[in-house]
Formats: sequence, structure tokens, C-alpha cells
Amino acid sequence: MTDTVETSSSVTNKIKQLFSNKVAQGIAGTMLMKMASAVIAFALFSLAANASGVEEFGRFSILFSVVSILSIVAAAGQELQVVRSWSEYLANGRPGFAVGALRYGWFVSSAGVVVISILLWVFFHTNTDWTPLTIKDKWPLGVAAIAFLATNTLSLYSSHAARAIVGIKVGDAHYEITWRAIAIVFLTVCLLMGRAVDTTEILTVFAFGLVLVIVSQAYIVAREVKRQVGSVKPEYDLKEWTPRSVRLWLAAIMEASNQHMEVFLIGMLLDPVAAGAYFVAARLSNAFALAASGLNTFGTRRVPGLYFARDIPALKHTLNLMAGMSLIIVAGGLLCVIIGGEYMLMIFGRSYMDYYYVLLILSIGTGLTAANGPAPSFLMLTGHEGGYMKVVTASVLFRVMGFFLIVPYFGIIGAATVTASVMVAMALLLNYYCRHFTGMDPSILRFILPSTDVPPDGVEKTAPAVEEAVP
Repeated sequence: MTDTVETSSSVTNKIKQLFSNKVAQGIAGTMLMKMASAVIAFALFSLAANASGVEEFGRFSILFSVVSILSIVAAAGQELQVVRSWSEYLANGRPGFAVGALRYGWFVSSAGVVVISILLWVFFHTNTDWTPLTIKDKWPLGVAAIAFLATNTLSLYSSHAARAIVGIKVGDAHYEITWRAIAIVFLTVCLLMGRAVDTTEILTVFAFGLVLVIVSQAYIVAREVKRQVGSVKPEYDLKEWTPRSVRLWLAAIMEASNQHMEVFLIGMLLDPVAAGAYFVAARLSNAFALAASGLNTFGTRRVPGLYFARDIPALKHTLNLMAGMSLIIVAGGLLCVIIGGEYMLMIFGRSYMDYYYVLLILSIGTGLTAANGPAPSFLMLTGHEGGYMKVVTASVLFRVMGFFLIVPYFGIIGAATVTASVMVAMALLLNYYCRHFTGMDPSILRFILPSTDVPPDGVEKTAPAVEEAVP
């Protein structure tokens, strides 16, 4: 009984300290930005569902999911490579290589856009009938899809580069909000006019908004690079960056497949209407993932520098604060879904209210994933992407096998169960790998129980600047 009271008192004290700490306030600011992004994304897709109709929205959700995966393929791992390289080279006093890594990323991701766009156009115009993606004789839809692919890929890179070099506001807030806000205005006007929209128009507006993001971020990054390092001559290390990019690329593809692949498979195994319903439930449950990505955003901005500088006390302190935020997210989010899940679904249309249990099952899976903290980004940005890639690849394979075995018999309830089960298993394995390779446990357990961290190799600093505010 005494142990229980002491644990409860310890957690309460930690929560009080959490809200009075400047680093925690930096995390909270990032979380608020992600919450605003989640609200805007919620508004965007609910407007799209109401403006396009159930069947057309199902087709949109399939194409959107596939193009989102292909954007990760085209980026070739550069969005993660630039975050890691910029922090690592500046920490080691090698600004020339930092600038070279930035330029290398622009070149590789642009080349990836060209290659994947050509392949997608060829696929669109084949006579395959085993997917719902064949759009032969609908060339405007093909052009819109490729425009969205290109702009989504380059904005993915520009936002990560801006986050690492300039800050979270320019990198993430600008990316998450700007293009979605433009699309919301367009869809709202169409709804008020009583005009139905189709997938071609939606993707075209998305691409237009993303162009504005790319141009503005590229300009701000170029100006900030000159301010930070001056007119330093770029240096290149292709032997180091290429294999690193491949590892990060494969891991990112597997992660994107985990996020977007289900909608395509359901569209193939069932129908576009079922795919659209699953897309809605998955997007709502992904509020946990968006919140967790807020922690990852903060982590990618702060953790690599602390890790490579071997500032272990500051690293532990940051992870403790992130774990506290994760705990609040998981507890509050699950409560919201249990109480108001049906009403959330109703905003997309009354026909979606029947999928409450799909939303609940997926929310449990994404909630437990969020409880794992920034384990994925921590592994990938500290040089341990190999372990992460093994786990995420296995999760994709098990999810695909589970879908083909379960979905034809149990529909999207079966799909949600498979997805949630794989998520839980993936979270447990990633936590193990994180503790094994880095010596750190980023999950919410470190906020509740005494930390069992074992510092990585290197000299531990003794005077961390733990009260530093993070932009």
C-alpha cells in the first residue's frame, strides 16, 4: 500500500514539474502545433467526405493513400538523412559536410520525383483490373495525382530540412497548416455552393498549396544556412550518405506502408466504400499518431544533438519530459474516443457512425504506439535504423498476411483488429531495440517508474542546460 502511495505521489510531483519546465513548455508548444494540425486535417477530410460523396471519397482515399506511400519512396530517405546529418556535422564542427548533405538531399529527392512520376503514369495507363487505380482515359486525374506526388515529396524534404535548420514553426507548422488551410477554403466554398467535387480537383488544390510551402521553406532555409555557416564550401561524402540513405529509405517506406497501405488493400479486397470508411476511422485514430509525431518532431530537433554530443543528463531529462507528455496524450485521447467517438464519425456523415468499434480498436493500437514515445525516430537518428527496419518490415508483412486471411471473412472489423495487434507487437519490439541499442527507454514507463537507462558509449557531461527553451 505504501509503495502504491509513494508511486502515485511521485507521478503527481513529476506532472507538476512537467508544466513548470521550459523544455517541457517547448514540447507543449510542439504538441499544440500538432493538435492544431490534427484539427485542420480532421476538418479537411470531413469536408472532402461531405463534398464528394461516399463512393467518390472512397476512391479519393485509396488514391491519396497510395500516392502518400509513393512520396516516401520518391524522397529516398533524404528527409531523415538531412535531419541527422545537419545535427551530426554541426556538432562535430564540419559545416561544409552539413551544407553538402542538404544539397545532396535536394538532388536525390528531385531525381526520385522524376523516376516515380514516370512509373506511376505508366501504371495508371495499363489495363490492369486487379486494383481500383487504373485511370486510363482520365488523364486530368493522372496529372493531378502526379502533381500531388511531386509536391508532397519535395515538401516532405523541405519541411524536415527547415525543422533541422530553422525551427519547428517554419518546418512543421508551416507545412502542416498552410496547404490544408487552402484546401479547406476551397472545399467550404464548394459545399456552400452545393457543388460536388471529385478526386482530380481535390488533389490539384493540394498540389497548389504544397508549391507555396516548398518555395517559401526553400528560401528561408537558404537564408538561414548562410546566417549560420556563412559561405562555406559544400563538401560531400557519398560513400557515407548513400548507404545511410538506403537504410533510412527502406525504414521510411515500411513505416509509410504501415500508415497508408490498409486503405488500398481494403479497396482491393472489399470495395471503395469500405475503404473510405476505414480511411475515416484510421484518420481519427491517427490523432494519437499526430500527437506522437509532435513528440518525434521535438525529438528530431533536440535529441540527435544531445546524443552525438554525449550530453547524457540533458538527454535523459528531455526523454523524461517527452514521456510525461505521452502519458497525458494516451490517457486523454482514449477517453475522448470512448465518450465521443460516434459523434466524431458523424461529422464525416451519418453513414460512418456504424464504424465506431473500428475506430475504438484502431485507437487502442495507435494509443499504445504513442505510449512508446519517440522510439522510432530515436533509433533512426542515432545510427540504429537497422533494428528499426527489421521490426517495421516484419510488421508490414504480418499486416498484409493478416489482411488477406482475415478481411474477406470479417470485413473492416477484422482489418482493424489485425492492425491494432501488429501495432502493439511493434511497439514492444521497438522499445526493446531502443533499450538494447541506445541504453534509453523513451516510453511512458520512465515517467512512472525509476529510470533504468544505461548511457551510450562516450563521455558524459555533468552540466546540462536542461532549462533551455526549444524553438
